[in-house]
Amino acid sequence: MITLRRALAGSRNVPAVKLAEKIGINTVVDMARRFGVTSPLPPYLPLALGSADLRLLEHVSAFTAFPNDGIRIDPHMIRRVTTYEGALLEEAHPEVHDVVSPDVARTMTAMLEEVVQFGTGVQAKQLGRPSAGKTGTTQDYTDAWYMGFTPQITTGVWVGYDDKAISLGKKETGARAALPIWLEYMQGALAGMPVLDFPNVTPLEQQAGEHRVIVDTPDTAPTEDEPPDRPQAGKPPAPR
Repeated sequence: MITLRRALAGSRNVPAVKLAEKIGINTVVDMARRFGVTSPLPPYLPLALGSADLRLLEHVSAFTAFPNDGIRIDPHMIRRVTTYEGALLEEAHPEVHDVVSPDVARTMTAMLEEVVQFGTGVQAKQLGRPSAGKTGTTQDYTDAWYMGFTPQITTGVWVGYDDKAISLGKKETGARAALPIWLEYMQGALAGMPVLDFPNVTPLEQQAGEHRVIVDTPDTAPTEDEPPDRPQAGKPPAPR
């Protein structure tokens, strides 16, 4: 038995499947639709392991709901068009969706922050500012993902081939192949922006005292997605 906190941080597959089984795979599909995922989602348990193909745009759009207190805005390419003098010619008015409650969004942000603090996304700590995210790696290393965000920007990176039969190479995980690209982009995109904490997000360590758990796999166990040449993830506090 392992906490969901540690399972998410360490990209552990079995807890994801068991959770999907417990709440029902159709519930998982319905929730994904609320997050704006329109790609086909077969209602089978392997969906929890990433068996469905998603477009990068909808994946990034879904993640924006977490730092935005559960609100998702439809993706749009152009915010506004003005004349040289600044007169407004056209402005986008994308649809706004309530996806989850602010409390749920803040808890998920706190969990995804721990992916960076001591999980598979530990390399993102090099950004030097609060961030949260999630690595993703498909079977046989055919796809590598990193979805990450700060309070100001949400960015996703996918690395792979159109032909699913081609592997990126052994151990080319999301942490190894996609996260460094995300990090380099975010360092440039956030240059000059203030360093901000996620507003109204309570770290899980402060919440842990309210929920006593006894697990077989402690929160100090190593993660599963750590290539040997990466910096070692930090150790989280033990569960209480």
